[in-house]
Amino acid sequence: MKPTSRAPRKPVDPDKLMSDQTYLNCVFDGMILTRKDLENCTFTGCSFTNANLTDARLNGSVLRDCNLSNARVAGCNLFSTAFAGCKMVGLDFREGITLTATTFKDCTLDYAIFRGVSLEKMAFERCSLVEVDLSLTKLKQASFVNCDLTQADIQEAEFFQTDLRGANLTGWNLKQHDLRGTVITPAQFEMLATKLGISIMEYSGA
Repeated sequence: MKPTSRAPRKPVDPDKLMSDQTYLNCVFDGMILTRKDLENCTFTGCSFTNANLTDARLNGSVLRDCNLSNARVAGCNLFSTAFAGCKMVGLDFREGITLTATTFKDCTLDYAIFRGVSLEKMAFERCSLVEVDLSLTKLKQASFVNCDLTQADIQEAEFFQTDLRGANLTGWNLKQHDLRGTVITPAQFEMLATKLGISIMEYSGA
């Protein structure tokens, strides 16, 4: 996550937070922001480490280069929220979070938990999702283009037109996982096939 400004981060009075505002290099670490209406805001270079965002409304907001490590996001409304370059390691997205039309670009989501969550039509681009829990998720038309999905837990995930092109699928196994409904590149298919002992060779004819 690259800093966007040389200006020092500054603490903010949580009682003065409101929707439709721009916040630059602000510190919300450890703050109680439950049920806050933060719709259509732009947060750039802000830190939410250990913040409690339970039931907060962030729909339509943009978060760039923000740190949400160990934040509590249960019940958050993230409808049409855009995350770019954010650090979101280990976040738990299982508890009543609205993720419709949410996008993640260049984010670090290692060890995040999406177990049982619908990620239908969600877009993840160039994100790190190492050891992410995608078990039991609904991934219809979801996109993970150029993401790192190393050792992701995909047990019983439902794929349909799920775009995995360019993604790192290290640890995925055709023998253990049902990948029907995914879209991958020929190079990815060859990598997965090799794990089954299948050799792919050109046929020149008789």
